[in-house]
Amino acid sequence: MTNDSKDLRTLQLRFQKYITGASEDFEHDIVSTEDARAEHRLGAYYNAYRIRLIDCLSIDFKAVQKTIGEEDFEYLVLDYLQQYPSKHPSVRWVGQHMVEFLTHSNYEQKSFLAELAAFEWQQGLCFDGAESDQQFSIEDMAIIAPDTWPQLKFQFHPTMKWLDLNWNIPPYWVAIDSDSELPDKHHESIPTRWLMWRKGMSPHWRSLDVSEAWAIETAANGATFSDICEGLLEWIGAESVAITAAGFLKQWIQDELVIAITLD
Repeated sequence: MTNDSKDLRTLQLRFQKYITGASEDFEHDIVSTEDARAEHRLGAYYNAYRIRLIDCLSIDFKAVQKTIGEEDFEYLVLDYLQQYPSKHPSVRWVGQHMVEFLTHSNYEQKSFLAELAAFEWQQGLCFDGAESDQQFSIEDMAIIAPDTWPQLKFQFHPTMKWLDLNWNIPPYWVAIDSDSELPDKHHESIPTRWLMWRKGMSPHWRSLDVSEAWAIETAANGATFSDICEGLLEWIGAESVAITAAGFLKQWIQDELVIAITLD
């Protein structure tokens, strides 16, 4: 690398630090004129960068923006960038700390806003997540030998995640997305688990009762069908546990969550 290249690279890095707010020293490298001071020249880039990030985050967190209003959202993003400046080459990841930021913020609605942001961020991850070239079907399930069922293990779609939410976030988000009347914000002391994944080209979600929530988490962690049945005895009688577990599995397959079934 030539000295000129090194000097250019150093200048670029200093400019980047200025734009992201990490340093103000770069102003000394810019010439002021009668028509424009150095800080004014740089200000155009400084402000344009933040406007761009505000626009990006208003897409990632559109429900948060609509909940608090555009002006307050701009202030929120500027505060957020002070604490979590973007360090990733892609603006896709600039909002990855928003939930943490809101959780520890001084906003009056911080608990609700943090869960709303978590729900929106997870939708984005589902949409962007890796695809699988495998898919397990009901027809595949029908040819499994009955005597092998206790040893079955399950592989799930790579976008499958879950969120435990105390607030009624999903119906609230749907109302905002469809420009419908907003439901009252409702908080429960015991959270509801929401399963989230991509089906086709769209993020999907549904709530889980406590037994299914336990079952799918246990299955995702490598448990066999026999292990799942044994654990479900905490909620379901022995005479019904196998058919209940099989019902869960059928639903997971219909939801296109299961990509493969193997034997232990």
